[in-house]
Amino acid sequence: MQVELLKPHEHAGITRNPGEVIDLAEDSAQWLCEIGSACPAAPDSASSAKPSKQSNTTQE
Repeated sequence: MQVELLKPHEHAGITRNPGEVIDLAEDSAQWLCEIGSACPAAPDSASSAKPSKQSNTTQE
């Protein structure tokens, strides 16, 4: 699932900035949305997504 970050977030050891679109496992993406750090990405944002195949093991 692709999400757009609303707050800075570290994922897979890389600091990501607000506005970046990343691809996460659905449970990780939903968690970030629930805590207010991300929102579902708009369909046209898919071309700028940065895929990530690792699970979200970072903490907020």
